[in-house]
Formats: sequence, C-alpha cells, structure tokens
Amino acid sequence: MGGLTFLFFLILVVTGALLALYYRPTPEHAYNDVRDIIFVVPFGSFIRNLHRWSAHAMLICLYLHLLRVFLTGSYKPPREFNWVVGVLLLLLTHFLAFTGYLLTWDRAGYWAFTVGTDMAKSAPLIGSEGPLSQAVGVTQSNDLRYLLLGGTEVNQPASLLRSYALHCFILPLILVILLGVHFWRVRKDNKLDRPL
Repeated sequence: MGGLTFLFFLILVVTGALLALYYRPTPEHAYNDVRDIIFVVPFGSFIRNLHRWSAHAMLICLYLHLLRVFLTGSYKPPREFNWVVGVLLLLLTHFLAFTGYLLTWDRAGYWAFTVGTDMAKSAPLIGSEGPLSQAVGVTQSNDLRYLLLGGTEVNQPASLLRSYALHCFILPLILVILLGVHFWRVRKDNKLDRPL
C-alpha cells in the first residue's frame, strides 16, 4: 500500500505541474483558468480529473497503509519514529487536499475554505478563539487563520495566493522531505530485522 500511495503522489506531481502551466492564482483569473483547462486545453479535463482522483486515491491508500501497519503491529519499537512520520504525512496530505480545494475559486471551494479557516480560529494556543489564546496573546490579526488567509477574509487576493503557494511549493517540499525520512527509516528498520 505504501508503494501505491507513493505512485499516486508521483502522478499528482506530474499532473499538478501540467495544470500549473495554465493556471494563474489571482481572483480575476483562477475560475476562468480552471474552466479553460476543462474545456479548451487539449486533454485538460483528463489531466485535471486524473489529478483530482489521484488525490482521493492517495488518501485512501494512505489510510489503508496506516491501517495495515497498525493491525500488524509494525508501529512498535524500533519503528515508532517511522509511525510518527507516517501520521505527519497523513496530516500533511489532508492539508494539501484542503489547500488545493480553494484553487478552483468556485463557490464550493470558497465555502469549504471559509469553514476550514473558521475552524482554525478555534485551534488551541494558535487560534484567536481557541483555548489559552488570550494567555499567549493571540488575536485575530496574528492567529492561524490570519496566517492562512493573509488577512481576515477569504475573498482577498492574498488568500488564493497563499493557498497556491502552500499547495504547490511549501507543503510538497515538506512532504518530499518527510517521505525521504520515511523511506530511509523503512530501509534502516528492515536491516535491524534481518538476522546476522
């Protein structure tokens, strides 16, 4: 399952790079660019759907992979560090899907992003409405929601640009680093299991 998850990640990288050739992350152009990708660009609809369905398949395979690791007890010593890395990869994959959802700049993406960033306001310590936020001095202008949006509202240009930067550059870079650590630990842990 882990290898299949990685295969879907590679498909996402390639199709995402192809989609980025025809996409401008500005509120004036984003929705029309997505429509052009679907209706004008040769094979654009296929590439976009392949990107979308590969994202869904990657999440499903990732859950199945984690379930297999859990049920077989492969998270126990000496593999507990790799289990933590795997859970971080799961969270990062969800966050990648979340940031990608806004990029269509349609009503569904807008409202999903609005609800998600409103939930970020309630995060402990880092959300302006979360527990202990007043104790650490977190306000509406310096909480997690403000960081994600670049302001206090979803409908500003900074929101789309930040989502694009997170989705296309920052989160994939972190994911590749964590994947490298994950693969290295799998290889190292497998050597520990072999008899001398």
